[in-house]
Amino acid sequence: MHISIRISARISAAVLALSVLLAVPAAFAQNLKLIQLPKPQTSGGKPLLQALAERQTSRSFADKPLPPQVLSNLLWAAFGINRPPEVKAGYGRTAPSARNDQEVKLYVLLADAVYTYDAVANTLVPVVAGDARGKVGTPAQAAAPVTIAYVADVKADKFSGVDTGFIGQNVYLFAASEGLGAWFHAIHGDDAVKALNLTADQHLLFAQAVGYPGPPPAVAPKK
Repeated sequence: MHISIRISARISAAVLALSVLLAVPAAFAQNLKLIQLPKPQTSGGKPLLQALAERQTSRSFADKPLPPQVLSNLLWAAFGINRPPEVKAGYGRTAPSARNDQEVKLYVLLADAVYTYDAVANTLVPVVAGDARGKVGTPAQAAAPVTIAYVADVKADKFSGVDTGFIGQNVYLFAASEGLGAWFHAIHGDDAVKALNLTADQHLLFAQAVGYPGPPPAVAPKK
C-alpha cells in the first residue's frame, strides 16, 4: 500500500516537472512584446539604375545590428503598403503577386526572437522566443543581424515561389541603395519549420539574410 502511494507520488511529481518544463518556452514567448516600427521613409535613396548597377549578393556580414528605422524601411521596401484601399481593392504592396493573392508572409528573425511583419500596422508580431537564424541558414548567413524567412500557405503554393522572388529583389535593391548586404538563399537545417513554429499548412520557401557588409570571406589558396 505504502509502496504504491510512493510510486504514485513520484509519477505525479515527474508529470508536474515535465509540464513546467514544457510550459517555459511558451511562457517566455508570451512575454515578448509587439514591436511598433518607426514610420518607413518612402523617399530618398540612390537612383534605381544605380541601385541595379550595384546589386549583388554579400556573403559576409559585420557584427552590427540594423537601427529600427533601417529595419522599418527594409521591410516596407520588401513588401510594405504603398497604396491605400481607396486607391486599389485591398492594400497595394511594394511587390506584385499572382492574382493579387499577397500570400507570402515575412517572418523576421532577430537575435532575440522570431516575428512576423504586419505591413498594415507596421509592427513586428512575436511568434517564438530565441535566435532561429542558425536554424534556417549557414553560420555565414546567420551572422547577419536580420534574416527574412518567406512563408506561404500550402494551398497558395503554385505561384508563391515567383512572388517571393519579387520581394527578394526588392530587398536586394534596397540593400544596394542603403549600403547594406543581402543574401537570398535556400533553407539550410532540418529544424527550420519547428524553429519558426510553422503549421502543417505553411510552406517555408526561402530566406534572405540582411546586414552591413563584413570583410570579404577568405579564399582558400589553390593547391
